[in-house]
Amino acid sequence: MGRSKRAFDNYSRHVAALARHFGKVPTELNPEDIRDYLFELQNRSKTPSQSYFKHTVYGLRFLLKTEGLPYSYLHLPAIPKVKNFPLF
Repeated sequence: MGRSKRAFDNYSRHVAALARHFGKVPTELNPEDIRDYLFELQNRSKTPSQSYFKHTVYGLRFLLKTEGLPYSYLHLPAIPKVKNFPLF
């Protein structure tokens, strides 16, 4: 699938957390449930983890791809690439 074992494990862990939260397979959820869950992730703490959020979205994208469903199926948010400049 073009992903490392570690990436697959991380994606699986985040998708499993979402499934446990709702008690359903994520592909059985509606886009509003997904949006609310992602919003909750961002508001859990005063310093939300962007990497946790991103791994959840990437994990859901991976799940949709393996199920043969388009990304639009769950209306997942776009995550813009941020170019980091080296600090000298």
